Amino acid sequence: MKDKLTNFGDIAGLYVQYAATIGKRLANNAIAGFQSLLTIDEKDRENYFRQKGIQHAKAGRYERAIPLLQPLHEADPENRDILIHLGLSYVKTGEQTVGIELLEKAYAEDKSDTTVATVLGFAYGQIEEYGKALPLLEKVAADKPENFIVLYRLGVACHEVGKYDRAIEVFKKAIDLRPQEAKVHRAIAQAYERKGDQGEALAHVKRADDLSAD
Repeated sequence: MKDKLTNFGDIAGLYVQYAATIGKRLANNAIAGFQSLLTIDEKDRENYFRQKGIQHAKAGRYERAIPLLQPLHEADPENRDILIHLGLSYVKTGEQTVGIELLEKAYAEDKSDTTVATVLGFAYGQIEEYGKALPLLEKVAADKPENFIVLYRLGVACHEVGKYDRAIEVFKKAIDLRPQEAKVHRAIAQAYERKGDQGEALAHVKRADDLSAD
């Protein structure tokens, strides 16, 4: 398998691991053939880069994760761990279309996975596909009712599809969690304005302005 490695540290780490692994095998089997070692090394090599790529993705080093995980995905397109972390990495580096395609495939395989639902819901929101984001974020909010970011993104999605009552309900929950967040007060003010409730809208605008001035 050809890989698109760009980071010397990842390559160096692989050779360090190789040295230790081969040393152990030679000690345990002094007559092992060179070709046999190479065959085993290819499997170890793939495992190493998969683990390293996933570590990079989990640590937010998305640009380093992609060249490690993309060749592995091409070789094993059904591997769900690779689908998730490669998809996340593409979304986080601005390649939403590619990332969403991978995340959709991972989510279709296990719709109980709220972590993938969260990332996919956020990604839909980024490309303004709020109709697709809404059911995912509703699902995640039911599972994580104390997650401020999920509630805020859900409120935005509800507002954008015209569900203003639900948007207000969700934004109020977000305000309960973080009453000092000016952006939530501005968001709920917009929802009240769309409903024609100018009094509530102005109250939240004023609160947002006061918080921004502090």
